Amino acid sequence: MRPWSVALCICLATIPIFARAHGPQIQITDDNNQLVTHRLLQNEPYSAVTPATSVFVIPMRPLGGIWYVQPNSEIDPILLQPAFPSGPGLAYGSDQADGGPRALVAGTHFNEDFVDGLKWWNGSVFVDPGTEQIGAFRGSALASADQAVTTDLSPFGGIAYPAISATYAADEHSSARFRLLGNGTDPLSASKDGVYLLSLQLTSTQNELAASDPFYFVLAKNTAGDVVAAAVAALVAEKSIVPSRVQFVPEPASLALLAAGTISLATFRRRRRAGRRDP
Repeated sequence: MRPWSVALCICLATIPIFARAHGPQIQITDDNNQLVTHRLLQNEPYSAVTPATSVFVIPMRPLGGIWYVQPNSEIDPILLQPAFPSGPGLAYGSDQADGGPRALVAGTHFNEDFVDGLKWWNGSVFVDPGTEQIGAFRGSALASADQAVTTDLSPFGGIAYPAISATYAADEHSSARFRLLGNGTDPLSASKDGVYLLSLQLTSTQNELAASDPFYFVLAKNTAGDVVAAAVAALVAEKSIVPSRVQFVPEPASLALLAAGTISLATFRRRRRAGRRDP
């Protein structure tokens, strides 16, 4: 076989792999008529139900001078660019893993709403970052950018997902992207390094399907692991979040261990303070 034909075969064999890949999605379920957020899955399959999750610790990475929330840093071997520039979106078809009845009503849709202004970790607490905001949009790379932007005061806004199909499958999902706007409007403007906090909630237009509990993106931009761990521990303590509901994406072993120790210490101190207050 000629060398050029071998190369062509390799390229053709690679293309279907990426055609089937749909990148990072947060798995959500309908649990007793309430939306529940589960683990962030870096790629499909999305159908096996994962543990409930409230805090997603995600790196921010630059692409073309823009800082994106990027849970999956996989590189496309053909284009030599990130295969998934940003994320996460939502995966909601796990109730179809066994082919049972569909819990979600066709024609309804999800909204992913900001429930607070963007915050920044100053080493002690989360504070207003200043001019920085997060822009969110859903759809393909050709979709309109910044369909929703965080604000310092309510109403906070959010993004709407497309209508649910009557025939949705086990790996059903819809992608979204998030990027940092340094001056509040321009993604190419300068922004502070550090740890940002984005507070979110899911709602549905389906009758009697209650909103999710608030969930959080802890976003790390050019910062050390111990700083991230301290910020996560403070959030867990402030919001009384069970440590098992924290996910580092991706999860480097050293950072996960550091965070686990920091979170455990923060939990112990909180309980100790509470014990002192109780008679």
